[in-house]
Amino acid sequence: MDKKIVKVIALVIAMALIITSFSFVVFLPSSFAETKKEDTGSREYLLNRLVVMQEYLEFLNKYYKDKVDYAELMDAAMEGATEALGDPYSVFYVSENDSEKFVESVSGAYAGIGVTMQTSNGKHVVLSVNAAGPALKAGVETGDIITKIDGKDTTSLSLDQLVLLMRGEAGTKVTVTINRAGQVKDIAIIREIVTTASISYEMLENKIGYMLISGFDSDVAKEFRMAKIALVNKGAESLIIDLRNNPGGYIEGAVEIADQLIPQGYISHFLNKGNIIESEKATGAADATMPTVVLVNEESASSSELLAGALQDNKAATLVGTTTFGKGIAQQMITLSSGDKAKISVFYFVTPNKKDIDHVGITPDYVVRNGAAGNEEAKAKYITFAPMSEREKPTIGDTGLNVYGAQQRLALLGYYKEELTGTFDDTTAAALKKFQKDEGLYPYAVLDNTTKSKLEIEAYSMAYGSSKKGEDLQLQKAVELLKK
Repeated sequence: MDKKIVKVIALVIAMALIITSFSFVVFLPSSFAETKKEDTGSREYLLNRLVVMQEYLEFLNKYYKDKVDYAELMDAAMEGATEALGDPYSVFYVSENDSEKFVESVSGAYAGIGVTMQTSNGKHVVLSVNAAGPALKAGVETGDIITKIDGKDTTSLSLDQLVLLMRGEAGTKVTVTINRAGQVKDIAIIREIVTTASISYEMLENKIGYMLISGFDSDVAKEFRMAKIALVNKGAESLIIDLRNNPGGYIEGAVEIADQLIPQGYISHFLNKGNIIESEKATGAADATMPTVVLVNEESASSSELLAGALQDNKAATLVGTTTFGKGIAQQMITLSSGDKAKISVFYFVTPNKKDIDHVGITPDYVVRNGAAGNEEAKAKYITFAPMSEREKPTIGDTGLNVYGAQQRLALLGYYKEELTGTFDDTTAAALKKFQKDEGLYPYAVLDNTTKSKLEIEAYSMAYGSSKKGEDLQLQKAVELLKK
């Protein structure tokens, strides 16, 4: 057969296949293909797109190769819309059970195993074990890394998702896989109703009262008032409030505690779309004030930062520790007409002096790091760090190992939270200047030799330790300040 004829036949066959493969598009409603440009922020645009979405779902229901469940599609659409916000704190709850578990996690009473978690460098670490909870009896210890829940890998899970898996009905079993110093172990735990106390307290020497706030649940302000009264009755003339590793909780609790310590002035301002929509002020109901030091670190977040910022700006307390986490966003639980629930970030909060908290954190009055006993995880990172040469002094726009090494050390110390690029950009400059300021150096966007040396010393101390094991340098500084 003539080669040209063969080519023509092949082309005709190919075209027929293409036409057959895509001929179904003629069944789509005309409005589905509309591409009219509209104001994407208008209600009219939204209504038009909802009509198109309905047409699309109906098309899927009619023509998709398998059976379609509208409920599943709509849940996925709601989840997708929430995820598109790019906000890790906003969540659409597919089930009532999931939303109830979240509310329980911040209210102070829940059915679960009784552990407080934090996520550090992608690992879910047990921060504390409730003395009255089933996890302690089963053998879970502080510092354990939870790698699986009922066989499900936790690596890609958020802290919220991890908590939801550990919660459940009282009397049910959950198997937690932990990594303890390299040893992997499965621990079976029977869930119980766990009631958490957010505040513990004790008297220290020199008539100093010490109060640890582990979270901000629904009763935290009442607990704070009672703890403070108890300490004063024991002779406390000054106070240390420990907010280290406190992940936050109810904003109202932080505001109410601030109101007990600040005689007058603003406590916080709430912003939505760049505008202040509400401000909280002290009511004047504060008890007699006493010298106060607040301890914070890089894991002090959310409500902890609101309280710390309020006390610092009003000079009601001195802050000691390291720069806080930087979560200045508040969420609200909403219930839709369908009964579905979601946790949505509704506003930013800033300090009384209108200083940003989100992605910035609160810088203490006295920067003191606890690297006393060293840190195995920090050590594993430190030994991979790029060297920093004394012959170069990089600044904005420069690239290379010096910059990359600085980013590595800044990240280890909690100043740099972006992807390591080796490029001295604005984010690197901001992190470097904050470190320089905290260390009493001239804050400018130049990686000079003095800054390199200080970065190296602090990173090494974080990894290998710089003082006696178990020594709490931050607490020591707080006591020193109150003894004056």
